[in-house]
Amino acid sequence: MPNSVRETIFEAIREEITYGELLPGERLTEKDLSEKFKASRSTIRECLRLLEGEGLLTYASNKGYRVSKLSIKQVEEIYDLRRILESYATRLTAEKATKAQVAHLRKLQAGCRRAADKSDLKLWIRDNSQFHKFFYENCDNDNLRLLLDTLKRRIYRYQYIIINISDQFTSYLEVHDLIIEACAKQDGRAAEKAMKTHLSHIQKVLMEYLKKFPGLYPV
Repeated sequence: MPNSVRETIFEAIREEITYGELLPGERLTEKDLSEKFKASRSTIRECLRLLEGEGLLTYASNKGYRVSKLSIKQVEEIYDLRRILESYATRLTAEKATKAQVAHLRKLQAGCRRAADKSDLKLWIRDNSQFHKFFYENCDNDNLRLLLDTLKRRIYRYQYIIINISDQFTSYLEVHDLIIEACAKQDGRAAEKAMKTHLSHIQKVLMEYLKKFPGLYPV
């Protein structure tokens, strides 16, 4: 089956996990997915393996694939690392930010603002993800980029929870503006500080929510 079809199925399953249509611990079978997407089992198997590689699925012998169930401790540890590493990547990027890059950040921010105005959560996640990704994609540190990419894949689905549980758009947009202005001045320390504050707040909101559902998110 063409790669484009496999990628479409892969993205569809990942979205279902990301937006809570498939819950932590829920079982996925090749048979059901093959019928649902009208695709061969080998194609479905490839997609499931890719999702396992991203940490979204867990495989166990005789039990098959299930949506990964990260503990609250694991999520918190990942966010601790993300806060430290992404803030540092933001500093590195800001210190050498060009006018063209700052203009690109403003464009991404405009997309985030449109999504917030329409309360379009999927659009927000898309543009907000691109905003954050910009900093580790442009930090000129390949190992840092690889580490952050791996961490973000493991917690990608939690972005929907974070923005869905409370109206955080205004505060997030305000911090984005601070980061952009710091980049315009090539003030790495200010950009790093703003990003660290931003991610600390996100982590706090998420942790408070997860602890309310110990069945879905074990300690």
